[in-house]
Amino acid sequence: MLTLAAAALLAGYLIGRTRPAQRVSDWAERLTWRRPSVTRREWRWWAAQPVYACQIAVLLATQPRHTVHAWRTRHAPPPRSPAVTLVSPWPPPEDPR
Repeated sequence: MLTLAAAALLAGYLIGRTRPAQRVSDWAERLTWRRPSVTRREWRWWAAQPVYACQIAVLLATQPRHTVHAWRTRHAPPPRSPAVTLVSPWPPPEDPR
């Protein structure tokens, strides 16, 4: 039992030191975001999509409210400007009554 706990601690330490998730995320970013010419027709875009899907799934599992709020904020339509009021340079006509 003690060796199992020690092995789990050692594995956790090594995973924390090597940071495989950060490395995979950086790899996907280098494939797509730093190259503006990458489109859906290239293998680079398709290779990075599973990485992004896993990142979104982890964010939804760990921080669901914040993730959904950020998504809604980003995809919200732009605010509408107020209606234009036209001002006439001439005085209004007098009432004939």
